[in-house]
Parts: sequence; C-alpha cells; structure tokens
Amino acid sequence: MLTPSVQALPRHARLPFNPSDPSLVSHWIRFDEVISQWPVVVGTGDEIEAFLCAVLSRRAGVRTRLLGAGLSEREVLDLLALESSVCLLLLSDSIADDRGLALLERCRELTVPPVVLYCIASAEGVDVDHLLALGVRVILSIHSIGKLNFRQAAEDLQRGCSYVDPAVARALAVAADAGVQLSVRERQVLSLVAKGFTNREIAEQLFIATSTARDYVSSLIGKLRAGNRVELAAKAVQLGYSQMPATL
Repeated sequence: MLTPSVQALPRHARLPFNPSDPSLVSHWIRFDEVISQWPVVVGTGDEIEAFLCAVLSRRAGVRTRLLGAGLSEREVLDLLALESSVCLLLLSDSIADDRGLALLERCRELTVPPVVLYCIASAEGVDVDHLLALGVRVILSIHSIGKLNFRQAAEDLQRGCSYVDPAVARALAVAADAGVQLSVRERQVLSLVAKGFTNREIAEQLFIATSTARDYVSSLIGKLRAGNRVELAAKAVQLGYSQMPATL
C-alpha cells in the first residue's frame, strides 16, 4: 500500500511511525499483497479514516479491492452483503460505543462470516479471549502500524493463524500488574515518564498544557505509591511502560 510523504518532524513531534521511511515500504507492499486475496470492507467510526481508506485504495499500485468503508453496523453489514465470497473486514474499535462487539456478533451469524482484523486505539477494557471467540483473526494496535508487528500480523493472517499484537498484551499485563485503574491519558503520561520525558516534553508530545502534565505526574506518584518522580519512573519501567507506545 502506498503512503504519503511527510516533512521531517522536530524531536518532540513524534509520530507512532514515519510514513515516508523507506524501510517500511516492504511492510506496506506485503500487507497489500496479503489482504488483496479478499474483497475488503472497512468499518470505522471516523469519517476521515473512511475517506482516507477510499482514497488510498484508488492509488496506483494498490492491489486491494475495497468494497467500501462503513461508518455504522448497518453500513458494514450492507457492504458485506455485496459479496457471496469471504470478505476481509478491517474493523476499528471506533465503529461504535461498544467498540464493535455487537457487529462482530452479527458477522458471526452471517452465512459467510468475514475474516476480521480488529484494530484498537487503546487496550483499555479489551477482552482478547472474547474477541477471538467472536471470530477475530488479528488484534492489532493502531500504533503498531508501520512496525514489525504490522508485518507479522499480515504473515499470520495469510497462514490462517490468530495474531494478538504484543503491544496489546503488554498493555493488558501492565494494567493487571499495577493493581490500579489508570485512564488512557494516565497510561500515556506514565509511558513518557518511563522514557525520561520532562513535564514540558510530555505536554508537547500529548498536546496538553505543561501544568496539566505536571498534575498527571503528581497524581500518578500518589496512585502508584511512589515517593517521587524518580521512583515513579523506576516503577513505570518495572511495569513495562518504557516498552509501550505512549499513545496506546
């Protein structure tokens, strides 16, 4: 799949990956090659994502045949009904408030259920076993796109194997180990603290005020019973947050 070029970013304006990185070209080509064996339906609650999928599917060199991008359960099911053969459903957890679970139930009841690649923005509340039981073949963090996880997901998809993104598994394990309930934003801040970011750098990375970043750090020191910021960073590293994308 072809990717747009972007200008070099300053140090603190980090992206989960650089779309113009030449080393990623083989990943995109391989992924396009794998998913092109099925008619593809995209399910997302984000109109921009749907639009970009439609645009990219029409780029020269892209082999994948996109049937359409649905913004609701009804739209996705209508698109799946266009084909009598097995489709590949690229489903984002943004599709509905229940993160698409009802849609997955409906898909499983279809005469020809789709192969499902389920993409999540956050691991919060994710039940991996339930998703696999609903027929999801691949569970992938959106923040792993452009990384080796993305390529491995494609390989396992072609082999007919189930694949759970290690970044998702780590996030769930960290949540269990911490023994406390952390919000998505708190996990983002903790990941950056584990990587040695200052409050100002955390604010720049997450597009929040420096004072807000400071307040999150102070709250996390209390929640995780750390004596100070240094102890908080050490605990975050111990829990695996230094290995997690800041946006999971």
